[in-house]
Amino acid sequence: MDMNLNGRVALVTGASQGIGEAIARALHHEGAKVALLARDEGKLAKVAQSLGHGALAVSGDAMNAQSLLNAIEAVEAKLGPIDIVVNNAGGLRSSTGELFRAFESVPDSDWQETWEFNVLSVVRIARTLAPRMAARGWGRIINISSESGVQPDPIAIEYAAAKGALNVLTKGLAKAYADKGVLVNVVSPAYVDTPVLRDVLAQQEGAEGLSPDELAAHFLTAFRPNIGVGRPCKPEDVAAAVVFLASEAAGFITGTNLRVDGGSVTTL
Repeated sequence: MDMNLNGRVALVTGASQGIGEAIARALHHEGAKVALLARDEGKLAKVAQSLGHGALAVSGDAMNAQSLLNAIEAVEAKLGPIDIVVNNAGGLRSSTGELFRAFESVPDSDWQETWEFNVLSVVRIARTLAPRMAARGWGRIINISSESGVQPDPIAIEYAAAKGALNVLTKGLAKAYADKGVLVNVVSPAYVDTPVLRDVLAQQEGAEGLSPDELAAHFLTAFRPNIGVGRPCKPEDVAAAVVFLASEAAGFITGTNLRVDGGSVTTL
């Protein structure tokens, strides 16, 4: 299927590795000009260089309002108006370095940083880009959430709460801009097998002596027993969903939560 993204300009946050990199590669493969945003300039430059013509690396901090605005202006100055934004930057923020903590162990500051990383960063980008897209009569805002936003775990509740808020933000933005040609959706993956997640899992009890592939399989049963397809999600699975939502094929879809979870969420 031709996704008809030739000439579109896309901005992907958190694009230096993992899910963000896969999304950037998929959009670029479909003909879009892609700006990759993250803090790590070295990693960004390597990804952009591997993509070649039409790829732009832009250093920026998703938790800094001015940095985000500077990055957006730099992208539009070099590539043109942004048609598609994929808000992929997000995750847990921990002052102790431990990510999967019990509720009573998480201080206010970590709740606030996790909220800022996952929700306010999207608010700031949407506040800048949604009106510009609306003025042109076409746009796509795609937010990367998590199954945890609907089906939380007993640990890392601060992350689940932030992703739940992101889902609600997405629905509200969809209603605010649907009649202006700007479609806003969320993609919610489950247990995405990335280098970052493998590093985290390698620190957990029971991980001793396991190879990377054995590690992914071992914790599939422990962490996500409801994934019916029997494997972790791949970054490319998420990227395929994003490309679809960015395309004209999804022109009548807005305000939806597209779960890329292999059946992990047990409710409709």
